Amino acid sequence: MTKVFISHKAEDAEKAQRISLYLQRQGIAFYLDLLDDGLFGDGEILTNHLRSKLNECTHLLAVITNNTKFSWWVPFEIGLATERQYPISSFVSYWDKQKMPDYLWKWPVLETDTDLNNYIALLKRDHAILLSEEVNKSFSYNKPKNYAEAFQKRMKQLTGQIR
Repeated sequence: MTKVFISHKAEDAEKAQRISLYLQRQGIAFYLDLLDDGLFGDGEILTNHLRSKLNECTHLLAVITNNTKFSWWVPFEIGLATERQYPISSFVSYWDKQKMPDYLWKWPVLETDTDLNNYIALLKRDHAILLSEEVNKSFSYNKPKNYAEAFQKRMKQLTGQIR
């Protein structure tokens, strides 16, 4: 089952909540810490809890704003998702996109409701079929190695980040 971990800085809670409602209306499961009654503590307790919640998910969507540069948790969660080879995407506003660190461009960047709709449609696709399609249409030097790479490549195409 597909489940999206929504990573965000506390100051961006409203944006994260808007995205979670959008996903919920489309029948997409998600984890958002704002809705987690079991979220408490700090240090190792909090780290273990967030690791556990991320392990229950299949994708990570990071809400990126100018506030994110003051976050320790968003990069940590992106790092965990990278280790697990989860498909990672970022959701940013036009203005924040201009200030985004270069390393985040490795993954698809969503900024509009159309992008979010494409993201949701792709989440609903069968993982094996999507990977097979991307492998079959790619040249040997850029074939995706796994579902995460196939998902991210297709999202980048849908958002116009690659042709």
